[in-house]
Amino acid sequence: MKRLSKVMAALTAIAVSAGATGSIAYANSRSEKAPAEAPKSEKKAAETERKDNGEQAYKDETVYVLCNSDSSVKNVVVSDWLKNSPALSSLYDISDLSDIVNVKGDEIFDEDGNSLRWSADGDDIYYKGYSDKELPVDVTMEYFLDGKKVTPDSIKGKSGHLVIRWTYKNRQKVTKLVNGKDMDIYVPFMAASAAVLSTDDYLNVEVTNGKILSDGEKLIAVGMAFPGLRDSIDLSGLEGIDADIPDSFEISADVKNFEMNTSVTVVSNEIFSKLDVDGAVDLDSLKAKVKELSDGAEKLENGTASLYDGIKQLSGGTGDLTAGIDKLLSGSLELRNGAAELDSGAKKLADGAKTLSDSTGKFEEGLGSAKEGSAKLADGLGQVSDGASQLTEGIGSAKDGSAALVEGIGKVSAGAEALSSGINDAKAGSDALNAGFAQVNEGAEALKTGADTLTGGVGALADGSKQVKDGSAQLSAGAAALSDGASKLSESAGQVSAGIGTVKSGADALAEGITSAKTGADSLSAGVSALTDGASQLGDGIALAGASLDTTIAANEQALAALQAVYQQSPSQELAVAIGTLQQTIEGQKQISASMSEGGQLSTGAASLKTGASQLAGGIGQLGSGLEAAQGGSASLQQGLAKLDEGGKALAAGAGQLYGSTEQLSKGAADLSTGAAALDGGIGELSGGSSKLTGGLDTLVKGIGQLSGGSASLNDGLGKLSAGAVDLTGGIYQLSDGAKALDSGLAQLSQGSLTLGGGLGQLKTGAAALDSGLGELYSGSTQLSGGAKTLYDSIVLLSGGATKLYGGTDALYSGIGQLKTGGTALADGVSRLESGAKELNDGMIKFNDEGISVITGAVDEKLPAVIDNLKAIRDAAREYNTFSGISDDMDGSVKFIYLVDGTK
Repeated sequence: MKRLSKVMAALTAIAVSAGATGSIAYANSRSEKAPAEAPKSEKKAAETERKDNGEQAYKDETVYVLCNSDSSVKNVVVSDWLKNSPALSSLYDISDLSDIVNVKGDEIFDEDGNSLRWSADGDDIYYKGYSDKELPVDVTMEYFLDGKKVTPDSIKGKSGHLVIRWTYKNRQKVTKLVNGKDMDIYVPFMAASAAVLSTDDYLNVEVTNGKILSDGEKLIAVGMAFPGLRDSIDLSGLEGIDADIPDSFEISADVKNFEMNTSVTVVSNEIFSKLDVDGAVDLDSLKAKVKELSDGAEKLENGTASLYDGIKQLSGGTGDLTAGIDKLLSGSLELRNGAAELDSGAKKLADGAKTLSDSTGKFEEGLGSAKEGSAKLADGLGQVSDGASQLTEGIGSAKDGSAALVEGIGKVSAGAEALSSGINDAKAGSDALNAGFAQVNEGAEALKTGADTLTGGVGALADGSKQVKDGSAQLSAGAAALSDGASKLSESAGQVSAGIGTVKSGADALAEGITSAKTGADSLSAGVSALTDGASQLGDGIALAGASLDTTIAANEQALAALQAVYQQSPSQELAVAIGTLQQTIEGQKQISASMSEGGQLSTGAASLKTGASQLAGGIGQLGSGLEAAQGGSASLQQGLAKLDEGGKALAAGAGQLYGSTEQLSKGAADLSTGAAALDGGIGELSGGSSKLTGGLDTLVKGIGQLSGGSASLNDGLGKLSAGAVDLTGGIYQLSDGAKALDSGLAQLSQGSLTLGGGLGQLKTGAAALDSGLGELYSGSTQLSGGAKTLYDSIVLLSGGATKLYGGTDALYSGIGQLKTGGTALADGVSRLESGAKELNDGMIKFNDEGISVITGAVDEKLPAVIDNLKAIRDAAREYNTFSGISDDMDGSVKFIYLVDGTK
C-alpha cells in the first residue's frame, strides 16, 4: 500500500508539473522576443572517442503540431533524438517522416523505404522531418460568447461572457488481455493545456479541471485531462470511490475587447509507461495491510462507540450519582437533626435518670424507716395483746367474783366469811387487773411510739414516692424523646445507607465508563499510529514525485537541445516559440522540484503533518495515561464506597436496634411512671390509714387510761370494802346495789375487753402484714435504687455517644455538601465529554462506513481487476513509444506539443 501511494503521488506530481509549467511558457514567449538562434555545436578534433556505457540505444521523439485558431492542423514537425548510448558506429532506425534533415551534425544516412541507417561513429543523431498521418489525440478548442458558439476571429474586440473549452479525443486504441478477457484499451495520454490571459481584459475568471495562476499582470489558466483513461481503467465498480477522470478543460470569464494569445497543449504518455505496477503492488501484502487497516478502523469505531457508551453510562451514572448525593445530603441533614434531637433527648433523659436515681435513694431510706417503725409497732401490739388477754382474764375473774358477791350478798345470810373470801378474791383480781392495766399501759406506750415511727416512715415514704413519681415522669418523657430521636436516626440512617448505595452504583458506572473510555483511547491510538504512517508515506511520496520530476526535467533538457539543433538547421518562428516554451517549462518544473525537495513548501508541509500526527499520538498517549490514573482513582473510590456502604448498612442496622431498644425503654419508663403514680397513691392511702391508726391508738390509750383509773378506784374500793366488812351489815343494802352496779360494769368491761382483744388481734395481724409488705417494698426499693443508678450511668454514656454522633453527623453533612458540589461539576464535565464523544463516534462511524469499508471492499473485490487494468494500460503506454517508427533493437518515448494560434 505504501509503494502504491508513492506511485499515485508521483503520477499526480508529474501531471500537475506538466500542466502547471510545461505549457505556459510558450504563450508568454509570444509577448517577448524570439530566442536567439542557438549556436551550432562543432566537434573538436581532439574530442575523446565515446565509449559504450552498457545501455541500449534510445529514440526520444517530440512531435510539434502547429494549428490554426480554429484548431485545424496546418503542419506537423517531428524532432527525433537518437541517443547512441552503446557508441555504435551505425544506428539503425525506422521512420515514415518526409524531408528528413540532420539538424545537428554532418552524419549521413542510407534510406531503404522506412529503414534508415545512420553513420553515427559513436555519436548521437538529431534529425527532423514532417508527417501528415493521423495524430493519436485530437485537441479541439471551442469558443462561446454569451452562450453562442463563435469563432475566435469573429469576436475579436468584443465583450461579454466568454467560455473556452478544450476537448481531447483519444484515437489510439489497442486490444489487451485483461482478467482473461480481451479488452479494448486506449493508449493512456495526459494532456496539459495552458493559455495566458490579460488581467485588463479577462475578469472573474474560473476554470473547470484546472487552476488559475497569476503574476500580477497576466493570468495563466492551466488545465489537465486524461482522454480515454476513464473507459480503460473502469473504476465504476469501486463503490464509494468518486474517481472523476477529466477529458476536457474549460475557462469562463467576463471579457472586454477580446483577443487571444497562442495556447499550448502538451500530450504525453511518459508518466503511464513508468508505472511500477508489478513491483508497487503485492496484493497479498496489500490485502493484509488493508485488513489490518479495516480491523483497526473497526476497533477504532468500536472503541469510540464504547467510549461514547461508557461516557453515556457515565453521564447517566452522574445523574444517579447527583441524585444519590442529593438523597445522601437530605438524609444526612435529617440524620444530623435527628442526632441533635437524640443528643437533646439523651441529656433530658440523663437529667430524669439522675432525679430518679436520687429519689429512689430517698425512697429506700424512707422505706427503711417505715420498716423499723412497723417492727416496733408489731412488737408493741404483741405486748398490748398480751396485756389485753390478762385484762380479759382479770375481768373474767372479777366477773366471777362479782357474781359470787351478788350471790353472797343474796345469801348475806350465808355468812361474812363467804363475803370476806369473795372480797379477798375480788381484791386479788383487782390487783391482777391493775397489773394487767400496767402492762397494757406499757404496750400502749410502745404502740404509740411505733405508730409515731410509722407515721414518720410513711411521710418519708410519701416524699420518696413523690420524687419517684416525678423522676419516672421525667424518665418517661426523656425515653419518649429518645425513642423519637432514635426513630428519626433509624430513618435517616436508612436514607444514608440508600444514598451510599446509589453513590456506589454511580461509582460503578463511572468505573465502567472510564474503562470504556480507556478502550476507546487505545483504539484511537492505533488509528493515530496509522495516521502517522500515512503522513510518513506522504512525505516519501513527495520525495519520489520530486525524483520523478527531476527525471522529466532531464528529458525536457534533452528535448530542448534537440529543438535547438533543429532550429540551427531550419530556423522558423514556430521552432523559436517552441524553444522558448520548453525553456520556460524547464524553469517552472525546477521551481516545483525545489518545492518538493528538502526545505521546500510541499516537503515542509508533509513534515509538519508528520510532526502534528506525532504530537497527536503523544496527546493520545497522555489521554491513555490520564484514563489509567482515573481507573486507579475509580477503583479507590469503589473500595472506599464499599466500606462506606458496609458502614452505612451497619449504621442503619444499629439505628434500627437502637430504635427498638428505645421503644422498649420508653414503654418501660411509661410503665414505671404509671406504677410510681399508683405507688404514690397507695402510699397516700397508707399515710391516711397510718393517721387513722394513730388516732385510734390515741383513743385506745385514753380508754385504757380511764379503764386503769377505774380499776385503781375499784381496787381502792375493794380495800375499803375489805376494811369496812365490819360495816357490811350496815351497808349490805349499799353493797347489794354496788354489787349489781359492779356486775353490770364488769359485764360491760368484759365485753369491751373482748372487743379490745379482737381489735388488737386485727391490729396485730395488720401490723405484721404491714411489716412484711414494707420488707418486700424495701427490698424492691433497693433493687429499684440500684437499677436507677445503672440506668443513669448508662444514659450518661448514651448522652456522650449521642453528642459524638451529632458531631460526626454534622461533619458528614458538611462533607456530603462538598461532595454535592464536586458531583455537580463532575456532571457538567461528563455532559461536555458525552457531547464530544458522540461527535467523535459519529465521525468515526462515517469514516469507517464511507472510507475504510469502501477501501476494504475495493481492495478485496475490485483492486485485483484494477491492477490488471493498470498493467494493461502501462503496457499500452510502453508499447506506444514512437509516432514515426522505431527499430526493434531500440527503446524510445514520444510526446506531442500542440501550438494553437490566437487572434493576434
